[in-house]
Amino acid sequence: MSSDSAENNPPQEKSFELDLSSLGFGPSWVSGPSEKVSSGNGGPRRDGDRPRFRDGPGGERRGPPRDGQSRGPRRDGPGGPRRDDRGPRRDDRGARRDDRGPSRYDDAPPFRPVVATAFFPDDAKFELLGGAMKKSKMTYELFEVARLILDKEDRLSIVIRHLEAEQRPDALLAVSVPDGHPFLTEAEAVSHVMSRHLDKFFDVVEVEVEAPKGAFLMVAKCPQTGKLLGAPTHHSYQRNLREHHARHCPNVPFDAFKGRIEMVREQEQIDAWLKSMSVRSEYAPKDRKEGEPERLESLDAARGFLQAFRKDLVAKTHPWVRFAGRLLEEMNPGPLRDSVRYALEQQRAFPLDTANGIRGRLRKEGFHLYKKGSKGITYACSVRRRCRDPKSTFSDPMARIFDSLDRKPAQQAKDLVLALAGENAEDAAKSQVLTDLSFLIGEGYIANLPDGRLFAQPILSSQAQAKEEAANDEAAEETK
Repeated sequence: MSSDSAENNPPQEKSFELDLSSLGFGPSWVSGPSEKVSSGNGGPRRDGDRPRFRDGPGGERRGPPRDGQSRGPRRDGPGGPRRDDRGPRRDDRGARRDDRGPSRYDDAPPFRPVVATAFFPDDAKFELLGGAMKKSKMTYELFEVARLILDKEDRLSIVIRHLEAEQRPDALLAVSVPDGHPFLTEAEAVSHVMSRHLDKFFDVVEVEVEAPKGAFLMVAKCPQTGKLLGAPTHHSYQRNLREHHARHCPNVPFDAFKGRIEMVREQEQIDAWLKSMSVRSEYAPKDRKEGEPERLESLDAARGFLQAFRKDLVAKTHPWVRFAGRLLEEMNPGPLRDSVRYALEQQRAFPLDTANGIRGRLRKEGFHLYKKGSKGITYACSVRRRCRDPKSTFSDPMARIFDSLDRKPAQQAKDLVLALAGENAEDAAKSQVLTDLSFLIGEGYIANLPDGRLFAQPILSSQAQAKEEAANDEAAEETK
């Protein structure tokens, strides 16, 4: 793994903070301004089962009450019916409260994903992240590592699976071979290749042909591209519409695209279309083999050629598809992109599945995982933690560090130095405290969190406690 974070520097004259500050994960992950990672609203942090695909929306969210109030009127009590001045009451369960119209918070059906989605770190970005974490020797909450990965889409490798893949062997997803974009169907993948990668398969040849004859009163014009698509009465009109839609507007439903077409009656526009029809684009296959056609006269013919002779180079189908997270921004609007984004927001709020998914990857890269308490938060660090044995002895300065952190955990390095060396102490005395502290962090006796808090590992005062702490390490190291 590469190591791009800065080496620890000796304490400077004007600052006595321990130089093990939080990593700044900018675009390069290890340099530039720090990026703020949202903690989301996912409730308490805890670990759970092995990473799994999310087969559903993960539960429905409750919105505000239908009448916009925090709670409804109380039930009638011994003192008689409760007076309610906020409007007429229900007469029965099927009637509305009144005739004021639909509620502001009408029930809406929950979002239903069309695929199951899982998120993993991009290999290159994870190497940079792991190198920086190793250099710092800091101790990170597993959930925060997961949030760092989920925070930027280009840090992700996304795996999607058809929801019915286990029940239906024919429930497959498709991927565009030239660029790796995922799709729900093979036809969508082929259309994508036709619109964006046609030049990889064909050379376009302009051929002169005879212009259409007859009187034409109007021609169709695409408002998005300005291209003239032909007279509605000409036999090529419907084919031109579909070819233009496939090449230039594939993200727009065909009926919506067709409804936006403008009809122009200016003779100059009609003459321009007639002139353009005197030249036809034909498609010559690249890397043509014996028995394959030399020219194809339309995009429909070119599409048929690709499906017949270049299918493996155009699109492939699988029960699941892995694609780079950076492609999410480029995906066509629709249920597939919405499903992936929905799952991503769910994980950003509570990254349980993603956190469990990176456990094995962290161990493979040399990190050690442990829990703080049998049901506590899981931490990851490049240094294996070491609990203190009551029989072990430390130098007096180190013993004072342990004593201070035992009495007051979560101190900042600067505060600890000032407490032990004194505010008016010489720089050499303060530097010695920092040196001892850095040694204890490097040996695993003290955990240094990215926010600067320091924690001393516990003293194993009994054999039972030693077994419990060993079990915490084993539980965190165990593959879920």
